[in-house]
Amino acid sequence: MNPEEFLTIARVLPEPLLLINTQGDILSTNHALAKILNYKRSELRNKLLTDLTLESSDEIIRYLQACSKSRQMIVTSLNFCINNGETLSCRCEGAVIQPSSSSHPAIILLRLENLASANNQFTTLNDKIQKLIAEVRKRKQVETTLRKSELDLRKKAENLEETLKKLKLTQLKLIQSEKMSSLGQMVAGVAHEINNPVSFVYSNLVPACEYAQDLIKIIELYQQHYPEPVEEIQEEIEAVELDFLKEDFVKLLDSMQNGTERIKEIVLSLRNFSRLDESEFKQVDIHEGIDSTLLILQNRFKSKPEHPEIAIIKQYSSLPKVDCYAGQLNQVFMNILVNAIDALEDKINKIENINKTFNPQIKVSTELFDNQNIVIRIANNGSGIPPNVQSKLFDPFFTTKKVGKGTGLGLSISYKIIVDKHHGKLSCESSDEGTEFIIEIPINQK
Repeated sequence: MNPEEFLTIARVLPEPLLLINTQGDILSTNHALAKILNYKRSELRNKLLTDLTLESSDEIIRYLQACSKSRQMIVTSLNFCINNGETLSCRCEGAVIQPSSSSHPAIILLRLENLASANNQFTTLNDKIQKLIAEVRKRKQVETTLRKSELDLRKKAENLEETLKKLKLTQLKLIQSEKMSSLGQMVAGVAHEINNPVSFVYSNLVPACEYAQDLIKIIELYQQHYPEPVEEIQEEIEAVELDFLKEDFVKLLDSMQNGTERIKEIVLSLRNFSRLDESEFKQVDIHEGIDSTLLILQNRFKSKPEHPEIAIIKQYSSLPKVDCYAGQLNQVFMNILVNAIDALEDKINKIENINKTFNPQIKVSTELFDNQNIVIRIANNGSGIPPNVQSKLFDPFFTTKKVGKGTGLGLSISYKIIVDKHHGKLSCESSDEGTEFIIEIPINQK
């Protein structure tokens, strides 16, 4: 590249550039270089590089020779003497653009950069980078704070929702407890009021039967000793059908006695079931509580036009008395048995010709386990519970029944009674063939 070609290219470039040979002769410069050295371009022509720098001639020649022999750019620092007497430190990048020949030395292109300006630019850039880093950190900190605030708010909202849910559950449990307590008191009162007159009737039926037998015996003696009564008596005997009357009167008294015994059983069941306000553990016969609950629900087991009779199968093992809240356990039995009846009725409604194809039944069994616990199983062959429902079965307010038929609290309260109050277990196993609830409670509460 000759000086004219160099100037054509370098004239439009903002970097300070100069052409020089390996002997240090300045061949050409551009305006940018003349400007930073405070020279006119004509004044720089035919000068040596050593005329403009503080470095020795040997250092300059070695650098230029290194540039001529390398295919890469060679970088060094040179101190230039500005035309106003000041010194300018420059970063110098040198590259050979025309190798040496037998007739010409190598021509080298030098690019200068003011070190002070470069340092200032670096410092400025570094400051900008640091400010940018600080801004990024600040934004990240703000973002982290916002995220944390959002998480805190979400957590508080979840806590409030959980607290509200617990308060609502507690309120409903209190209402339910109060209702059951009131019901228990009412049932106990009604049972007591019914029991008094029934006991009076029942106690008088025994002597009434004896009196009836005595009267019939006397009539038979009269008939034996006076086989031919007067005409008026004979007509009355035929009118009242004395033979039928004697036979039917005894049966009538027997049926009255059976009826009063039945009433006494129902009253006893009501009194057993109404132990809902008892606040202490007591030793109780579990079978008595189950039988009382079954007796109260007996009307729902009976055959009706829309469904056949629900068979009750009881398989009781010999059990010791158990420490428990009797009334609360009765409430658990009631909840599970009512659900079993609902499941059977649901299956009945889905099957055609039900009387021929389906025999609904509820099986209640008890057993002793490890001599420390009792297990009560209440199974039905009704509609099974889907797997996605089983996991929510004991959740408060969860119900699959129609609005107005279920509150979603029965099994939830039952679970708390068994697990929290009696330190036991309540579980459910279900399939298409039916459902079984398993209650396990310790015999002695410690």
